[in-house]
Amino acid sequence: MAWMLDWRGNPITHGSHVLFPRKWGRSAHSTEMVEGVVQRFTPTGQITVDVLRSSRPRPGGGTARTRYGVPAHSVTVVPGTAGLGGRDDSGNPEPSGAPETPLSPTPRVELLTVDGTDYGPYRGSPTAPTRSPYDTYLFTGETAQRIVEDLHRDDCGLTAAFEDDGTLTFTWDTTYRGEPGVESVTPDAQGRYAIGGLWPWGNWTEADGTTTQF
Repeated sequence: MAWMLDWRGNPITHGSHVLFPRKWGRSAHSTEMVEGVVQRFTPTGQITVDVLRSSRPRPGGGTARTRYGVPAHSVTVVPGTAGLGGRDDSGNPEPSGAPETPLSPTPRVELLTVDGTDYGPYRGSPTAPTRSPYDTYLFTGETAQRIVEDLHRDDCGLTAAFEDDGTLTFTWDTTYRGEPGVESVTPDAQGRYAIGGLWPWGNWTEADGTTTQF
């Protein structure tokens, strides 16, 4: 029986294999993808996942925390065992060894929205050659301000504020994720903010039905 739905609307059941982003540092780019198996559900929309492996190799092996609580809307249900790279016999992740494709000197601009909402459109430049809903995009200060204003329209346990020096700080409680946290984003030399990994992005659809594809 399906208890909850992932961000795409797919049913999450006990034993489902899921992928979700996990922060491992203060940088907006410090996000790893984690694969795990759903073990239980909570009335507040959280699911408990037993971690199988992650996309970030660690010198000592392993996957850090072996059990993690995440909101259902932040996971993606995958069939069977998802491909996050190989594993050795000990169950530890192995790096794929595939080099990253360098970004184009002129980053493409995409029109984005927060998936499942009518917020936006936000003009953002991708920071990676591949696409996923939890990718990080670069936004101007004006667009970042709009994102914060729209964020505060929802009582979801996640808030944000600009510091005097321009730093943008996101803060969330246990109603948004399994444990409270803080993430600060400092604008780059062009005044752009790297925002991603905190919610799934979607493509903005125009009135005529056209959309920018990931």
